[in-house]
Order: sequence, then C-alpha cells, then structure tokens
Amino acid sequence: MKLERLMVLGLLLALCLWLLPLVAKDSMSAYNSTALVNTTVNITNAAPLVTKVRAPTPINLVGYANQTVVCNVTTFDFDNDTLKVNASFHLSSVSPVGAVDQNFRYLNTSCTQLSAQNEYINWSCGFRVNYFATNGTWYCNSTAIDTAQTYGTNRSNAATLNPLVAIKLTPVIDFGDIPTENISAEQIANVTNAGNRNANISVAGFGVNLGDNLAMVCSSGSIPVGYERYDIVQGSPFAFMVQLTGSSVMLNPYFVPQRTSETADSYNRTYWRIEIPTGVGGVCNGKLLFSATDRLS
Repeated sequence: MKLERLMVLGLLLALCLWLLPLVAKDSMSAYNSTALVNTTVNITNAAPLVTKVRAPTPINLVGYANQTVVCNVTTFDFDNDTLKVNASFHLSSVSPVGAVDQNFRYLNTSCTQLSAQNEYINWSCGFRVNYFATNGTWYCNSTAIDTAQTYGTNRSNAATLNPLVAIKLTPVIDFGDIPTENISAEQIANVTNAGNRNANISVAGFGVNLGDNLAMVCSSGSIPVGYERYDIVQGSPFAFMVQLTGSSVMLNPYFVPQRTSETADSYNRTYWRIEIPTGVGGVCNGKLLFSATDRLS
C-alpha cells in the first residue's frame, strides 16, 4: 500500500513537470521583450518650403544702364497659407543677408505671385541690376513666409554675371573761338566708367576717316593731327602735352576704376588743347576715338 502511494505521487510529480513549460509559455505570450506603442500628434502649422529657385545664366549687363534679372521660385506649403516670398540676388562671396549694395547685393522684398493660392505656388523675383555690378558667380536666395511667420529658404543654381568693359564720354570738346597761330585754353574731357571692370583707355584722332592724319577739317583747309594735344595732368604747358596721333595710343598710367559708389559715377579726366595753324579758316570739326580695354588688375 505504501509503495502504491509512492508510485501515484511519482506519477503526479512527473505530470506537473511536463505541464509546467506549457503553462509558463502560455502565460508569457503577451509580455515579450519588445512592445509596440502607437504615437500621435497634430501639426497646427507646417512651415512653407522653397522647393526650387532658378536664376538665368549667363547674364549680360548694359553699359551705363540697368538690366532686369528675374529669378523664378516655386514654394510648397501643406497648410496653403504662404503669405509672401522675398529674395536676394548676390555675389557668391558675400552673404545674401544685408543692405542693398549695387556692386554685390540686390533685394526684392515682395516677389510677384504668378499662380493661384495653392499648396504649390510659382513666384517671380525681379532685380534691376546696375551696369557696375561685379562680374563673377551670383546666386538668388529666396525665402517663403506664411501667415504664422514661419519660413523656408533655398538657393538657386550658380549664375554667371559677365564682365562689361564700357565707357561714357563728354559728348563735345569745344575749344571756342581761336585766332590762327594761337593755342586754345585747356579743355576737360571726362571718361566715365560705364562697365564693371577697371578700364585702360586709348585714344586716336581723325578729321573725317580714321587714319587720315587730321585733327579737324575746316571750312577752309584742315588741321594736322599733331596740332591737337592731350595730357592726364591738369595745367601742363602745351609744349609738354602729348601729340594726338591717327593710331590708338594707350594713356599710361591712366585708367578709369570700376564704380563702387551707390550715388556717384566713377570717372577720370583728360585735358586737351589745340593750336590753330595758318592757312585754315571757318568752322573746324574732328573726331576723337576713345577705346576701353580690361585692366585685368
């Protein structure tokens, strides 16, 4: 009897040991070493994005004038509440942020909206770029602002602004009334830089056609080219001034620097006198050919 009880207890113990892993496995099935939790948030305002900015390239400026440069901008705003777009057009070596400087930074604080209000909107940002803007690589940097004053920014492709060598001259040098065998008073001819490079200046003279070796053709007779003289220094005696020639001669070390002032032209002066030989009379007219080349330094 005792032996039978021990056998029954042994069988019960064996059964418990067999069932224990199954119970443990079932009880842990909802409590693994990792757990998944759901999250949620409601975005009350999404900042606008500037998805694309396109700048024209290359850009050719106009001598002593402005050239309109237009950057095209595309924005995306999930909330569809983009309020405005502004932009700067700037030389690559300077910051897009700062005051207007006609040599290297232009601003448009109110770009034109081209398409209807939507998530995607196209804009046009125009700039009146002056003739003396520094040549080189430029970028258009655009910012979109929404009604909540959040913003997004992006930059355009690199745009090449080409060099411009150009000059603007005093239209007429009038020596006035001079008797024969007399020398005129000194007259000033201003050479204004109308481009964006330092400019070397060369000069030649002619009466009617280039190379005719005349300074002027008169109602009666003509004045040989060497009777007209010039200098880069004010007040030089006529005898020490440079004789005009029919071929182009560079004025050295004279040059006209690139304009850097926001309000004033950049110019340099030349000084002219003429001697009236015998044998001529009446009204005399001639031509001066000023040529500009890139100083490169």
